[in-house]
Amino acid sequence: MPPRPFINDALWRCLCPRFSQTSTLAPAGSATRNRTLQCKPPTKTSKPHSREYSTSSQASDHPFASWNISPNSPNTIPRFPPTNPRRSLKQEVPLVQLPTPELYERLRIDGAAGKFDDVMSIIRILIKDRREVPNSYMYTAVLHSFASCDNGTGGKIRKVLEEMRESGVDLDGRGAECVLEALAVHPDHLLRTEILDYMRERWFNLSDRAHNFVVAGQMRERLFEQALEGLENMVKERIKVESWLWDMIIWLLLEYKEPEETFYVLRLRQSVEGYGAKLSNVMWLQLLEAASKRHLAEGVSMVWDTQVVPGYIKPPTGTCLNVLSVASRSGNVKLATDVFRVLTERGTVFTSHHYEALIECYLTAQDLPAALSVILIMHDSGLRVTVDSLNPLYAHLSVDPSLPFQAFRLLQEQAAAGKKIPIAAVNTCIQACIPRRNAVRLSEAIEIYKALHTVCPGGPNTDTFNLLFQGCQRTSRKELAMYFTGEMLKLGVKPNRITYDRLILVCAQTGDIEDALLYYEEMRGMGWVPRPRTFEVLITESVEKKDERAVAVTRDYGEIGGAGAGKLAYFKKLVAKKFEERIVGDPSGGR
Repeated sequence: MPPRPFINDALWRCLCPRFSQTSTLAPAGSATRNRTLQCKPPTKTSKPHSREYSTSSQASDHPFASWNISPNSPNTIPRFPPTNPRRSLKQEVPLVQLPTPELYERLRIDGAAGKFDDVMSIIRILIKDRREVPNSYMYTAVLHSFASCDNGTGGKIRKVLEEMRESGVDLDGRGAECVLEALAVHPDHLLRTEILDYMRERWFNLSDRAHNFVVAGQMRERLFEQALEGLENMVKERIKVESWLWDMIIWLLLEYKEPEETFYVLRLRQSVEGYGAKLSNVMWLQLLEAASKRHLAEGVSMVWDTQVVPGYIKPPTGTCLNVLSVASRSGNVKLATDVFRVLTERGTVFTSHHYEALIECYLTAQDLPAALSVILIMHDSGLRVTVDSLNPLYAHLSVDPSLPFQAFRLLQEQAAAGKKIPIAAVNTCIQACIPRRNAVRLSEAIEIYKALHTVCPGGPNTDTFNLLFQGCQRTSRKELAMYFTGEMLKLGVKPNRITYDRLILVCAQTGDIEDALLYYEEMRGMGWVPRPRTFEVLITESVEKKDERAVAVTRDYGEIGGAGAGKLAYFKKLVAKKFEERIVGDPSGGR
C-alpha cells in the first residue's frame, strides 16, 4: 500500500517552521546533531541578531575587562570555514548568528578543546552582543581552556580565580575539576592544594577524572611517592585509571631513571587490565632497555617472553647484549640462547664477549658440560681462546676443589670424541688448582700437566709453565721450578717477561739470590723489566745476603722500575745503610 501523500502547505509550515522541503530528501540514515546543553546556561537569553558592537561605557565595567573584551577590540568574530560539504549547517553558521544556548554549548566544547582564543571570542559575543552577565560558565570555560599546553600557565589560572573571587562568582565543582585538569598540564603544587582544600570545605567529591588529574600533576612535579600512593589508592578503591595516566607515569619514571618503580607500576596496571595491557612497541622497547641496563632479571624476562619471543618487538643489538649480560648473571639459559637466536637472525658476527656471556650463563646455572661445549664452539669458530677470556670458568672452578679435575675429565671425553680442545681450557683447570686466596693444590696441577698431552696434542705453552711457576713460587718449591725450566727447554717453549719474573721470585724467596740475580741479568739482557713487587723482593733479599749488586738493582728500580718516590727513598736508605759506597746518580748517598 503506497504511503499517504505529504502536503507541505502553509499550515504545516506554520506549525513546523524548521521543516523544509529539502529535509524530506535527506537520506534516512543521516544523523541529527544533539543540541541539548550539558551545562544549563542562565535563563536570560536574547534573540540572535547581527550588529556592530556599540561603544557604550557599560562594557568596560565587567569582570572580563582584563581579558581585553572592549568595544574597540580589533578582534573579529571567527567563522568556521566550510571545508567539508557534509558538515552540518550549525558549524557553517557564523557565531554571531547562533542562539545563546548554542553559544554556551560551543563555549563548553571549545573550553574542553583548549581553544582559548575561540572561548574569548564567544564570551565577547555573549557579553557585548547578548548582554549576558559574566558567570561561572564563562569562567569555567576559560579555566578549562588553560589545559592546553600552549595557552595556560599556573599564573593565569590563579589570576582568573582571583578575578572570580573579586567578582563574587563562586567556583563550582566542575570549575574546580577544570582547574585540576589545567594544573595537571601546568603544575602548581600550592594552588592544587588550595583547590583540594576548597573542594573538601564545599563537600565537592572528586570524580574519577579529577583523581587522574591530581596524580598526573604530582607526577609532573616529580612527587613520585605521593603520586604512586595516590595511584595505589585509586586501584584499591576501584577508581578508573585512564590509559593516558598509566602511560604518562611509565614514561616519566623511565625518563628519570626509575626502572624498579616503572615495573611496579606496570605490574599494578596488569593487575587492573590483565596481562594484555596495551602498551606501544616503543614503550616496551624502552622498558626492556631500562631493565637490562639496571640488570632487573625479572623485568627483562617478562618483557622478552611476552614481546620479543612472539615477534611483537625487535630490540636493537645493544639491548640484546645487555639482555645477554643479565641472562649470564642470573643463569637464565633459555633467555641467553634466545638472544643468540635473535642475533643470528640479523646476521650478527659473534665475538669473544658474546660467548663469554653465554659461558657465564651456563656456569651460573651449574651446567659445566654445556659451558665447556660453548668454549669448544668458540674455538671451532676461529676465535682466540685465552685464559683471560675464560675468567668465568676460573671463578667457577675455584669454588670447589673437585671441580678442576672434573672439568679436565670432561675435556678428555670431548677430546676422545674428536673435538679440538684449546690449551687455554686446560690452563684454566691448572690455574684453578692455584687459586689466589685458597690453599694451593700444586700436586693436582702437576697431575693435569702430566695428562695434558691426552687433551692437547700440541702440548703446553708459555702460559702453562707460567701458572706452574706461580704455584712453585707460592709453595717455595725451587727444585720443582728448575724441573719445569728444563721441560720448557726440552719442548722448545719460549719464555716471556712473566716467566723470568716468577723465576726471580722463586729463587729470591728460597734464598738463592745468586740464581735470582742471574735470571735478572738475563731478563734485562732481553729488554724486559721485572714488576715493581719483584724489584722490591730482589733488593730486600740482596741486602740481607750482603750482595753489592743490590746497588745496581736499586738504581734500575728508580730509573725503569716505576718506583714511587716514597718507596724508592726507603730502598735507597736500606741499601745505603748496608753498604758504605754511594749510589750512582745520588750525590747524597741515599741519605
